[in-house]
Amino acid sequence: MSSKQSIAFVANTSWSIYKFRLYLIKKLIDHGFTIHVLAPRDQHTALFEHIPGLTFIELTKFRGKSISPLYDFQLFRELLGHYRRIRPDLIFHYTIKANIFGSLAAARMGAPAVGVITGLGYAFSGNTLLQASVKTLYRRVLQKNAETWFLNTDDQRIFTKEQLVRKEKTFLLPGEGVDTETFYPSPYEPGKKTVTFLLIARIIRHKGIYEFIRAAELLTQRGLAVRFQLLGFFDEGNPVAISRLQVEEWARQNNIDYLGHTDDVAPFIEQADCIVLPSYREGLPLSLLEGASMCKALIATDTAGCREVIREGVNGYLCRKKDGADLADKMEKYYRLSPAEKRQMGIEGRSRVLKYFTNEIITGIYLDKINQLTSAQTTNVNIVS
Repeated sequence: MSSKQSIAFVANTSWSIYKFRLYLIKKLIDHGFTIHVLAPRDQHTALFEHIPGLTFIELTKFRGKSISPLYDFQLFRELLGHYRRIRPDLIFHYTIKANIFGSLAAARMGAPAVGVITGLGYAFSGNTLLQASVKTLYRRVLQKNAETWFLNTDDQRIFTKEQLVRKEKTFLLPGEGVDTETFYPSPYEPGKKTVTFLLIARIIRHKGIYEFIRAAELLTQRGLAVRFQLLGFFDEGNPVAISRLQVEEWARQNNIDYLGHTDDVAPFIEQADCIVLPSYREGLPLSLLEGASMCKALIATDTAGCREVIREGVNGYLCRKKDGADLADKMEKYYRLSPAEKRQMGIEGRSRVLKYFTNEIITGIYLDKINQLTSAQTTNVNIVS
């Protein structure tokens, strides 16, 4: 692989690059690629911006939560300017605005790009006007990409059915990859008197936090020896954000223990028995994969993304969407399993991660696809010449 090949990664936060793609980027550098990361600066930028072979470019016009044609045009111009200067051989875009305006900028300068749909998010579950606008934009720009990648079959099906992208230009990527050495097995220990359920997520309504609270109330009323923990950051400014005051009130009522926010979630997973995610929709939830990698059983919503991770009754349970009572029933079902059954669920989850979702597997897929896409681009250039 040529050491002169340059790959750009574009995202709405530095945090997402650090959290989901740092292993991949380091491996690409090891394989001789030059890497550019384009994202707004945040508290995670310093954790990777000085890696040899990686150049960080701050995006100052990226306003992820703003709906403004002026700001969006400024973002397009900013990205176009950077692409013209660095001239990457391939660009990966993540999240809606990066996908839309990054794809437009890449097409303007003739650079091949891949749009990665990491989840449909609020834009596809909020008001119908916003949905219609986003779909119209996607329909116009995704055709300009070399490929569009999805993390689950549900999202892929929606985009092809609604003709937002041609099926032959789509690809299914099995997640962002799990570090199975950091997230090492911590099987269920028999003899524990209390079962701990842990929810790891941004503190927003669409992660199913209200349903988690409802399930906590119901299981407490049933007299079960259970503990409910919430770990995650407050996504202030998000249209479906949950306030810090609300979470503090839940904690005062002894419904949950709020654990704050950390990048090092492994010690919290280790102390839990079961990882819960009653989300309304996901791409492919890393919290479930990391929990499974540590041999923890899983309970999540029977919805896009979560279905890719959980095999019903094997490594966990699926509950109905927006149904705290059904979530409580699934949690009680896990609670009443024997220690051996709980342990076996964890083992099955770890086995599934090792088979499909490791960092090594995902990086191998990226390398193969990058090879294909850059080779195709070189061939096209030679034909045109």
